[in-house]
Amino acid sequence: MQRKEKRGLSVLLLAAVGIIICRCWQPTFVPPAAGQNQLRTPDVRSPDLPQSAVALAGLAPLVLAPEASVAQGWETAVMLPLELINTGLNLFKTALGIYALMSWLYAFGIIDMRNDIVMKVQGALSSVIDPVLNPLRSVIPPLGGFDISFMILWFVIEQAQAAAVTIMFGAASYGNYYY
Repeated sequence: MQRKEKRGLSVLLLAAVGIIICRCWQPTFVPPAAGQNQLRTPDVRSPDLPQSAVALAGLAPLVLAPEASVAQGWETAVMLPLELINTGLNLFKTALGIYALMSWLYAFGIIDMRNDIVMKVQGALSSVIDPVLNPLRSVIPPLGGFDISFMILWFVIEQAQAAAVTIMFGAASYGNYYY
């Protein structure tokens, strides 16, 4: 026997949440005028609609179809952390690629490290990438003056991502047997 969800109550609840969000969600800090910090109380007559609309759009599926939100089961618990790890590794690989490209451009004299923008980008990338690359550099010697530690790190990240994707596909296809 299936339980029927009352849509009227869900829509009413969604409307109430939307009104509360539209009325209350506003920044309380106003940019300083003449060097003074001024705090203001939220004005309930002029809601900040873009933020409220985003928050309301995020809540709509949970209120209108709560059984669909929970129906994912354990697959979501497995896939969500792996997707976050995969996204983080993609961002790190992008930073690693830019770091390697900049080091090659510097080695061939194409870019100048005295440039402020180049120095800031290289400094930011070095602060993220060097702590991971330094242990590899202590083990892997440069070949002919060419540092290959970032290539090894890239390969390790690729293998970790392949394992994560395999686990995600396995979790997503659990119980689906095709013969």
